[in-house]
Amino acid sequence: MALRIMSYNIWKGGEERLPHIAQVIQQQQPDVVALLEANSRENAEQLATQLHMQLIFGESNGKSHVAWLSRLPVVHTENYKLPILHKTLLEIEISWGNTTNTTNTTNTTLPLFATHLRAGRWEDDEHYRVSELRAILEVLAHFRERPHAIMGDLNSIHPQDQTGKHIVLPARASIPTEAEEQRLPRLAIPELLNAGYVDCYRKLHPHEQDYTFKLPQPWLRLDYLFATPSLAEHLQQCEVVTSAEARVASDHLPIWAEFAD
Repeated sequence: MALRIMSYNIWKGGEERLPHIAQVIQQQQPDVVALLEANSRENAEQLATQLHMQLIFGESNGKSHVAWLSRLPVVHTENYKLPILHKTLLEIEISWGNTTNTTNTTNTTLPLFATHLRAGRWEDDEHYRVSELRAILEVLAHFRERPHAIMGDLNSIHPQDQTGKHIVLPARASIPTEAEEQRLPRLAIPELLNAGYVDCYRKLHPHEQDYTFKLPQPWLRLDYLFATPSLAEHLQQCEVVTSAEARVASDHLPIWAEFAD
């Protein structure tokens, strides 16, 4: 059975855009969805009801909470509201796949983690995100022997990513030059790469530059899906949703990945 996972920053809890958000999710038919900026539990419950999915809600250290929606059985949840995190790290363990031997077939489970790192385009913000990821990696170290994935709005730029040069940078008065672009901090994502995690989008799109933030003219990829090498071996697709509906539903575009059993 294929598994489709989506990461989606729904912007301020979704507000009056909930019908658009639900439509975007419905069109992609994910099995599980990580919701970032799930500020309103009521709105998250409304999405879960409309989409016929189970809600797992993670209170954060701030007002931007993290949630999961799942069509698949959820066998375990844990909310790691670590003091260093501006938000939180929310784990679900889903029932997916099976292992067959000569005597029986055993269902297997897959841990999935969603997080939302501190925002900000400056170097001190990036150093803080490095600290957040190091704390997260300490949690994930307990799962090193098992396939798993971590995803969310990481508010950081991949070392190999270019930015949208046609867009004016925040707090800047001119289009970024190549030198200015290279000065944008890129320290956090290497923490995951050096720990062995695979950037699902970059694995399948080594040279493309799809952006997830900020609408109406995205110029950065801030939303990621990372998998352990053992899970990435099963990666079939990974795409950014760029539909007209997605462009009015949030200030972020969602990203999804599909894995074969």
